[in-house]
Amino acid sequence: MECSYVTEEFLRELKGGNHSFRLHHPVPILRFLYELSWNLVRGELPFQKCKAALDSVEFVDKVSAVGLGSNFADIITQMAQDLTMSGEYRSRLIKLAKWLVESALVPLRFFQERCEEEFLWEAEMIKIKAQDLKGKEVRVNTRLLYQQTKFNLLREESEGYAKLVQRKYFLASVYSVSPSLGNAPYNVTDN
Repeated sequence: MECSYVTEEFLRELKGGNHSFRLHHPVPILRFLYELSWNLVRGELPFQKCKAALDSVEFVDKVSAVGLGSNFADIITQMAQDLTMSGEYRSRLIKLAKWLVESALVPLRFFQERCEEEFLWEAEMIKIKAQDLKGKEVRVNTRLLYQQTKFNLLREESEGYAKLVQRKYFLASVYSVSPSLGNAPYNVTDN
């Protein structure tokens, strides 16, 4: 992968501990975080240098700490879905996700909202096994579906009752008008 912002020079300065090093121009947040995450997963940079890397840049768009965490979670989630990733990189990705939560850069709930159950289980972000969680999710979704169906049936039932009342009122009005037309009330509706 070609890195535009997390270059060899950038990595060298971070590894060397140069705290005065900064990129000279603002960078797009998503691209920078992706490049940084990829280098962390490849082992080019220790996780502890992540905060120093974030402090050494200015982003094009102003972003809050919550927004930064959300973007990080999105990137890690996308990387976790890569089935071709080697076992070594996957292991580092899991460690990176754990470190991001422990260092309070990303709230745990962001990963729980976005990541697959297997990844969450591997990263020890959930206590329940992935297969059990999927089963529970199916049960909850089924229960919600039945509740919605029941609500829809009740609504249709009340609509049906309203139609019945409306038709009964219409027939009553027809029966009340029919004597003035000179017809027997019950023969009006027979055609």
